[in-house]
Amino acid sequence: MSILNLMLVIIILLLAVYCVRLKLRQQNHDTNKTTHSGLGLLASNHDIMECIRQTVNNFKEFLEARQVELYIKCTPESMMGWIDTDNLDKMIVLLLSDMSRKASPGNKISVDVNTNKHFDRVIIHIDDNSAAVLRTSLVLVQQLVYLHHGSVRSEHYSEQGNKVIIELPIKKDVLQSEQIVSQEADSTTPFHIPSNIELNVPTIELPAGYDTGEQSREALVQQAYNSPDQKFLQRAIQCINDHIDDSDYDRDAFAADMGASASTLYNKLRAITGMNVTAFIREIRIKTACRMAKENPELRVSDIAYRVGFKDPKYFATTFKKVMNAQPKEYFEKLRSD
Repeated sequence: MSILNLMLVIIILLLAVYCVRLKLRQQNHDTNKTTHSGLGLLASNHDIMECIRQTVNNFKEFLEARQVELYIKCTPESMMGWIDTDNLDKMIVLLLSDMSRKASPGNKISVDVNTNKHFDRVIIHIDDNSAAVLRTSLVLVQQLVYLHHGSVRSEHYSEQGNKVIIELPIKKDVLQSEQIVSQEADSTTPFHIPSNIELNVPTIELPAGYDTGEQSREALVQQAYNSPDQKFLQRAIQCINDHIDDSDYDRDAFAADMGASASTLYNKLRAITGMNVTAFIREIRIKTACRMAKENPELRVSDIAYRVGFKDPKYFATTFKKVMNAQPKEYFEKLRSD
């Protein structure tokens, strides 16, 4: 090959690399402009460690039944930052769902969360020791991470398993104005039950066609996360949320709101969460009480009891002790001090 031809090939290669980089930049730019009209970012100030811990703990019972160990460690235990909790929840659920399906008895999955030395970024390490290579979830998680102006990298070691590292900025100044939920807007609904309330939620099903280019990444993420079981649980939680202070809201009223018979509702909830209808309602009431106590330190135990649908504060204390293994007053004091 002559020197002239060699130079021409090099120039073509350089132009190709430049075009690829330019395209990637444009994709990232378009991604960052996405708002809540589609797969968007809407961040507010949250305890990020607690959000991650709740989502991960949803998988514990499911994995223990399959004899797979799940560990989580957050350093520090608590860290406030600006994050879209819905998208953060999706990232964790997508990865753990993928790892869970590929895990065999005796495998381990660990989630290690920490911050950088400036406390302006959170780093999430998710590892397993499965022989299978992650592919499905990474394609979808990458899109969600880019929305947060973050980065994700992954490796698979044949004898050690998968390692995924997600790094996300958590300071308000990295977000665009349309991506921020103001604290004033948040305060208008102080007693709303979060969508990631701790329940025994099953893994989600990743859709077919994720690697064929037949659907956009945004559509795939939404399709994957919005599985029938997830939609059912979200609707069930919303029904109870709408009647959270109604002490007469029982199994029959719940079934009627869900458009199902009492037996169908029982079987469905039992299959998804492992709980019967009464226990499901009680669990949400108690978890909501904890949220209220943390967000509203001035509320007394009796005030919270009435607000989550208990006629008798003493019965509330007995029920709380049964669910949380602690008296509400002691638990709330610790929750508020933490």
